[in-house]
Amino acid sequence: MSVYRERMDRLRALFDEAEIDAILISQPESRFYLSGYTGHDLPPRDSAGYLVIGRAGAMLLTDPRTSEQAEQEALDYEVVVYTHGARSTQRVSEAVTKLAARRLGFESIHLPHAIWAAFGEAIGEQQATLVPCKEIVDRLRITKDPSELRSLQAAVDVLDDCFEHLARNELRAGRTEKAIAIAVEHYLQSRGATTSFPSIVASGTNASMPHAVPTDRQLREGEPITIDIGAKVDGYCSDMTRTVCIGQADDTLREIHALVLQAQVRAEEEIRAGMTGQQADAIARELLTEAGYGEAFSHGLGHGIGLEVHEPPWVSLRGEHPLREGMVFSVEPGIYLPGWGGVRIEDLVVMEGEGTRVLCRSPRALELAEVLD
Repeated sequence: MSVYRERMDRLRALFDEAEIDAILISQPESRFYLSGYTGHDLPPRDSAGYLVIGRAGAMLLTDPRTSEQAEQEALDYEVVVYTHGARSTQRVSEAVTKLAARRLGFESIHLPHAIWAAFGEAIGEQQATLVPCKEIVDRLRITKDPSELRSLQAAVDVLDDCFEHLARNELRAGRTEKAIAIAVEHYLQSRGATTSFPSIVASGTNASMPHAVPTDRQLREGEPITIDIGAKVDGYCSDMTRTVCIGQADDTLREIHALVLQAQVRAEEEIRAGMTGQQADAIARELLTEAGYGEAFSHGLGHGIGLEVHEPPWVSLRGEHPLREGMVFSVEPGIYLPGWGGVRIEDLVVMEGEGTRVLCRSPRALELAEVLD
C-alpha cells in the first residue's frame, strides 16, 4: 500500500466523526500530502486541482495544463480533466454524484467564499450538503511519519550549512541586510533547495520587529543582528533564527541574549509529551516575565512546521491541544525593545518519547568569533 493510500484511509476513518461521506481538498499542501501531486496553484482564483475523496473512491480534478503531471504523480487517484466547456464546478458536481456523497466536507480554513459558493450552486442542496471541516486534514498532518522526518531533517541540515556559510563569508560590517538575505537565497539554490519564506535579516534597532523586512541598512559592529531563515526540501520546510553580533557586544546585549538563550534551553529541556501548547509556552514566558521582559516577548513560543512554515501544533497562548510524539515545532523565545533592537533564538524540535530532540546544530553563541570557534 502506498503512503498516500494509507493517508487516505486514515482520513476516511474520520468521516463518521465529521458527519461526511466525502471531502473536497483544495489546500495545495493537503493535496500533496494526500496524493503526491505537486501542481502549482496561482491563488486565489487559479487552482492546479482539487481532490474529491469518498468512502470508496478518490478523484483528482484538474485542467489540461497539468493533467499529465497529475496522472504521473497521483497514482492512487482517478484523474478527471475539466475545460472551459466543463468547468471545475461541474466536475465537482459529477464527482459527488459518482461517489454517492450526500454530505461533502471542505477545508473551511482555506476555500475562498466565492469558490465555495460556486461549488455549492453547482452541486445544489438536493444533491449534497457542503459541510465545513476546519482541521480534519491537520489532524493527520500534525504528526510526522519517518519519511517526513527525513525530509524535515534534510531541510534543517541545509539551513545549518547556510548559516555557517553566512557566518564565515557574508556577515561583516558594511554589508546590508538585503545583501545577506540575497546571499541566503543564492546559497540554498546552489544546494538544490529553496527558501521556505522570505528571509528576515534585521540589524540594530530594526531587530525590535519580529517580522522585519530586510532593508539597505548596513550591519555595524556591536549591535544585534537577527537572522531568521528557512529552507524547503522535498516540499518540507525548516525555520531557524540566530541573533549574532559582529565584534564585541555590550553588557545589555549580552544580558538579553543570555536570558533568551536560557528561556529557550529551559523550554527545550522541560517540554513534555502531554503538555498543551499553552503550558509549553509558559515555561519560557515565566522566565522572561520574572526577569522583567514579559511584555517584550510579543509572540508565542513556537509553531508547528512541515509542508507549511506555520501549521499546528501551536505552542503559544492559543495552544489548547496536547503535544504528542512525532510533532515537530519551533522553540523561539524573543525580547524586542523598540528603539534598541531585539534578540530571538529559534530551533526546531521533534517530540520523541517524553521530551524533545533538537534538530538544529548551528551554534547559538552571540559574538561571531564564538560562532566560528
